[in-house]
Amino acid sequence: MRKDPIRLAELRRQLILDSSAEQAYDDITKLLSESLDVPIALIIFMDVDRNWFKSRVGFPLPAVPVEISFCESFFKSDKDVIVVPDTLESEQFRQHPLVIGEPQVRFYASARLVVNGQTLGTLCAFDTRPRQLLPEQIDHLKALTQAVVELLQNRTKVSEQSFLAT
Repeated sequence: MRKDPIRLAELRRQLILDSSAEQAYDDITKLLSESLDVPIALIIFMDVDRNWFKSRVGFPLPAVPVEISFCESFFKSDKDVIVVPDTLESEQFRQHPLVIGEPQVRFYASARLVVNGQTLGTLCAFDTRPRQLLPEQIDHLKALTQAVVELLQNRTKVSEQSFLAT
């Protein structure tokens, strides 16, 4: 699914990959980090061979190769939100390089970013300790995910209007 040409065409249409930092996206990752009380929050767009981070809190790299992607789980699931309270107890994640190595992720929560029916990325939260989310924290994750989707949709509208005006 990562290499699905329809999904990739929609991702390209958004003109988001490798774009400059934008305060609205940075505000969302900051709010996610604070509302879930986690040290790492990311807005991720899933390209063919990498996960590119539009915004990040607490993670030094601007992208990671697909081989160490937590987001791959969305291509194997129909869930819109995935919460893994303890990655060491998860068959899928216990041997993950970011679990057994730095930053030693022990908790993972993520929501799918869907535009025009296509999964373009995720809004993710990571912690170095296992934990549970309260129902209202899951609601915050969902609301912030919707805010990212709306930012993308507005970005596309502005881009298309500019194109039509020329």
